Amino acid sequence: KYALAVTNELIDTFGDHLMIGYDIGCRFSKTANSSPLLGPKIRKHKTRFCVGSFHGHAHCRLCQIDWHPSYIQGSGLEDFKTCKRVFSYSNALASSTRHASVFHRCQLIHQWFKTWNDGKFAECSKFMYSNCVQALNNISSISDMLHDTMQALKIPSEETFEVWLKAEKQYLLSLKKELPENTMHIEYFTLVVKLRDAE
Repeated sequence: KYALAVTNELIDTFGDHLMIGYDIGCRFSKTANSSPLLGPKIRKHKTRFCVGSFHGHAHCRLCQIDWHPSYIQGSGLEDFKTCKRVFSYSNALASSTRHASVFHRCQLIHQWFKTWNDGKFAECSKFMYSNCVQALNNISSISDMLHDTMQALKIPSEETFEVWLKAEKQYLLSLKKELPENTMHIEYFTLVVKLRDAE
């Protein structure tokens, strides 16, 4: 319920074309989209879910193709772990709030987040500039390297990568059902083990 409420608040606050990163964004997307109240709102505002770039590698390859930011156009350099970092930094509050009254605990937490937010807001222009420069440098250096590699491997166009990704997805989807020869090998091995144990 909490994640659904947060998603609703994010859409209300930021509007259309959101991409929300969540460790289980793949599963949560199905839950959120099937919600009778939130599902239509998600589709109307074109909200998209993904898994965090680091955590995404723990998911199976088929899941990564659909949900990892590396394969989602428009995700850019974002790793979708900002909230984890914020709460990790805020752990420093634990020692000062542990024995505080409810009022003072709330006051300290509010003050900490306000100070953190003000500092980040002040650094915002530098952050955006640095990310823009990094993205442009990546595009420049990677584009040249990609072009050279494509020529060396005789890859006709960048669209080929999309075709390969779709083909990989179709192949992985076909593996959801166990191949008959694999099942037969497993059954044979099981019978051999039973025969050996019976002797």
